[in-house]
Amino acid sequence: MYGVLPYPQYQRLKKLHKRIYMIVIIFGLMMIFTPAMVAHADLFGFYVPDVYDEITENVKETNDILQRAFKFSRTSPYTVVNSIPAGSGSYSAAVAVRNASKTTALVVATLLLLVDFFRKSINFEWASKWENILIFLIKILLIKQLIQNADVIVGQIYSMFNYINNQVTNATVSFLPYGKEVEYEATIKQGLVKIMSKGWWDYWYDKGAGNATDKYTYHISLDAVKMFYPNATIPTTTTFNDIDDFVDAFPAPTSKINYFPTLEIVKFQALFHIMKAIAYVVFVIVIGRVFELAVYTIFAPLPLATFASETSCEVAKNFLKNYIATVIQVAVIVVMFIVYTAANTYFVTQAGGLKLVNFIILCALGLGVIKSGTWSKKICGIG
Repeated sequence: MYGVLPYPQYQRLKKLHKRIYMIVIIFGLMMIFTPAMVAHADLFGFYVPDVYDEITENVKETNDILQRAFKFSRTSPYTVVNSIPAGSGSYSAAVAVRNASKTTALVVATLLLLVDFFRKSINFEWASKWENILIFLIKILLIKQLIQNADVIVGQIYSMFNYINNQVTNATVSFLPYGKEVEYEATIKQGLVKIMSKGWWDYWYDKGAGNATDKYTYHISLDAVKMFYPNATIPTTTTFNDIDDFVDAFPAPTSKINYFPTLEIVKFQALFHIMKAIAYVVFVIVIGRVFELAVYTIFAPLPLATFASETSCEVAKNFLKNYIATVIQVAVIVVMFIVYTAANTYFVTQAGGLKLVNFIILCALGLGVIKSGTWSKKICGIG
């Protein structure tokens, strides 16, 4: 017995006391050393420009993925299909499928025309007027030309509505705010560990040549940073020869006294991954859209053949609506990014910093991109 406690409990209490004592010491050291650096750095060696550089790099990478995706979206499905070498097995298969769909469409149209003619000829009044017979013959000729030139007609429809996409994707657009990128260069004395790791000759050679410093380069876009810190500022001077001058030129972007760059970088990683994941989803959708348009183009004669009958023409109308919706899907996605940027700027400004609401907006953007096909169909009156 130690006092009023049994020995085992005393030992456990003693270990707990040591741990609490160690935590108090570490916390005290942090409170001693971090106040002088809290405006720009933390104990892990990260500074405010490190946070800005990380934001800029991820926003730039996301924009690069999106620009590649939207550049590919301007690729016509005809260009993709025509890139197949003539005479190859794939080319022959594509031509065979297209010709087979035209042949089948002509058969379907013939059957629909016969049914339509027999249905109308029962009415003696309709059959007794030569104008009706002439109109019916003209309809047969138009349906035949429509089926035989279905790929040309669908191609013209594609060019007409793809004009909307070209207006928003032709220029090099930053879908996430980026603006001008500024390059900063900071010369910093080498740390003790790096100096001690050198050989004897290298140490004295570098010391004599004045090479005991390292140069670090930071690329920062103020527009990208302001997505996360609306009150952020960056210096006009781009070259620094002293670490203190460099870090002092980047004040903390918030008024919080507990601002730690390391924690900010860790906190933003989830957002960075979501941004890039959405960009890759856009790329997948754009590639899938080209596949979809190519399939629609090859099999276009089949649904267009239903124009031959008044009772089945809704099939052809819905096909054209679906085709147009698929074409303008890219423009719908671009509008989503414009709205995301505006909403993000609004909420960041109102909240005074990145809050959970901005994470929700980012998730909403991802959901919107996934549902962009459904929304484009609703625009065309489907669904």
